[in-house]
Amino acid sequence: MDLDSAILYTKDINKIREFYEKTVGLKVEYQDGDHYVSFIFPNGAKLGINKSVLPREVPGGQTFFLRVDDIKDQYEKYQKLGFDFYEPYKEYDWGTYFAVLDPDGNKIGFIEPNKKS
Repeated sequence: MDLDSAILYTKDINKIREFYEKTVGLKVEYQDGDHYVSFIFPNGAKLGINKSVLPREVPGGQTFFLRVDDIKDQYEKYQKLGFDFYEPYKEYDWGTYFAVLDPDGNKIGFIEPNKKS
């Protein structure tokens, strides 16, 4: 089983699109006006973001993780952009991790698992 897609909610589609496209580096797959934007990952998984309209569609509070092969470079990129890190760069037995918040307050955790010998 593989994750196909996930949906987050936002107050501002254009602001969130700019963040995920320009800052995070995701490719936009599709946008429907100011209601919805979809991003596609290199492995085919998708991240959709809807403009919040229903009571259950609360922006912020969600968490997802991005596995990267260059976590130190990613961390330095976010440092240069002036991000306040939600969770600082830290090495663990299993690998390395840090987290930032998107403009809606969703947590994006960056992980780089240790290389297996």
